[in-house]
Amino acid sequence: MPVTTHDDLLGQRIVRLRETVAATGLRHLAVEVASGSDLVVALRALRPLDASVVVVGPTTPASALADLRPQAVLNVASGRIRPTEEVGRSASAGQGGLWIFSSGTTGTPTPTYWPWPELTRGADWDTVHGDERWGIGYAPFTYAGVEAVSQALGRAASIDFLTPTDLAAGTGARYDVVAGTPSFWRMAALHRGTDEDRPRVHTVSMGGEPVDAQLLRLIESAFAPQRVLQFYASTELGRIATVSDGLPGLPLSVLDGYGPTGKALTVRDGELLLSSAPGAPYLPTGDEAAIHGGRLHILGRRGEVINVGGVKVVPGHVARLLQELPDVVAVRVYPVRSSVLGAVVGADVVTPPGSDRDLVVQRVKAHARRVLAPAEQPRRVTVVDQLPMAPSGKAARGE
Repeated sequence: MPVTTHDDLLGQRIVRLRETVAATGLRHLAVEVASGSDLVVALRALRPLDASVVVVGPTTPASALADLRPQAVLNVASGRIRPTEEVGRSASAGQGGLWIFSSGTTGTPTPTYWPWPELTRGADWDTVHGDERWGIGYAPFTYAGVEAVSQALGRAASIDFLTPTDLAAGTGARYDVVAGTPSFWRMAALHRGTDEDRPRVHTVSMGGEPVDAQLLRLIESAFAPQRVLQFYASTELGRIATVSDGLPGLPLSVLDGYGPTGKALTVRDGELLLSSAPGAPYLPTGDEAAIHGGRLHILGRRGEVINVGGVKVVPGHVARLLQELPDVVAVRVYPVRSSVLGAVVGADVVTPPGSDRDLVVQRVKAHARRVLAPAEQPRRVTVVDQLPMAPSGKAARGE
């Protein structure tokens, strides 16, 4: 859905919402955000009030709000406010800013507080700063979605909130920046036809999942961007590292000390650890990581490990090696129940249009025998048209 950041209709929605909330005197609200335009309205309406805002998406469980105790729930689309049992009490988390939930990919979504100044970085969202056109494929209720919209409000005259199919079908469209997860970009590239009048994207921006060489080749072929940015970030700590060299993984220089973000990374026992500031201890991130080919590769979350008869298999490692095959453009690796081993490895693979599916399955299994340990080799290989995506915009997990 396109949003002109400073048109009259949008401005009227913002003013109405700001006046409605101000009239209630409420300071700590759960705000239901179902679309990108809802997020734009909520940010521009509530920041001047210095309100404490809990960003709630369609998949946020009600139980996740219990500890934050919002005074009311605001539905941005309708403007309706539903008081909670906390309405008569002083807000326990009423400091101005946003509470954003993690995606909960491997567990319960957890909230992190972000003060308004850290999100806006001093930008004046009420003034047009340029004529850029942005596309955003992140879910609006995620940290990545909020951060991307915050940047766009300081730079863009218009924002398109895109699905992968929207971007692929945007014949002749031109974007200064398009931001989304690697899964978003993989699906957009796969949907892109042979039409030469393809969408023009100056800067591709992505984060939230591992990036492999196959994906970078797909993006180059489908969109021919002038720049590709990869971000390693988290809901809890924000942006940690940025890569713009067009290669998969992170350069080993990110392990050399505290970089521009003031954070430092290291790898111990196959897990990525992070120090949030000079002198702060290194703490586990929960991300599996490995160094190979002179690069640091994030392989996925530790909670996603598949236990095959007592052998721990990292799905990201398996997927990365299977995607080395020219016949394979996307892979989802997941556990398949086994009465003997507890679980074995399954793999859904996406191939280029017109491929012989039976031949691809044979090649995948043969390649797996060459490059993977026995427990890592997929016992089930299925060719699919596309991979499922979770509401967060990341690849869906599980069988």
